[in-house]
Amino acid sequence: MISAIIPTLNERKNISIIAKKLQELKIISEVIFVDDGSTDGTFKEIKKLKNKKKFKGFLRKTNISDLSKSVIYGVTKARNNNILVLDCDLQHDTKYIYKMWRKLSKKNCEMVIGSRFKKKNFSGNLGILRSFVSNFAIFIINLIFGKKTSDPLSGFFLCKKYLILKYSEKFFNKGYKILFDILFNGKENFVIYDQNIVFKKRYFEKSKFNTKIIWIFVRQMFYTKFL
Repeated sequence: MISAIIPTLNERKNISIIAKKLQELKIISEVIFVDDGSTDGTFKEIKKLKNKKKFKGFLRKTNISDLSKSVIYGVTKARNNNILVLDCDLQHDTKYIYKMWRKLSKKNCEMVIGSRFKKKNFSGNLGILRSFVSNFAIFIINLIFGKKTSDPLSGFFLCKKYLILKYSEKFFNKGYKILFDILFNGKENFVIYDQNIVFKKRYFEKSKFNTKIIWIFVRQMFYTKFL
């Protein structure tokens, strides 16, 4: 069975929608929301799910929002050894979860990544600028660290719990690219599969992508390469 970890920050309108989608998936036995100090009532929406057995909500009390820390916190609360990480913005289509699960179920597989760029370099719903920035970053990552996946910046992946908990002390542990930490600051060699996905359009709330996130990731790469 799978524990789904969903970090949230000002995603009030998306909570009930993603909860309904995940409620329908029998392979997911628990959904753990970790809120990063939302100011729009997101956590109130999460608390409305408390009467549904599958859902749990935690408020990470901090003045600094940090997706990586929220994901790790959520993993420490998970019952299952199979961890699914996905965003709350509905751009990660839940229809791929069964396909990812089938790949992870192979005996020699420890991680399946929902890749936006497995079959193409441009994702229409990501936008031209974001696609360019992401592909340029991936090119740099492959050049410096070696290629492990077609999308090391994905926020949608399924993996064994120990890949996060056992190696988290080695992670950069800041920012929004927890997958990069797992791939390049964690276990050195493990089997990874990519699952091609179509990145969906965001309909509610706003993207968190900005220059601050880019700068934190530059620091994360520096840490990985030299520290």
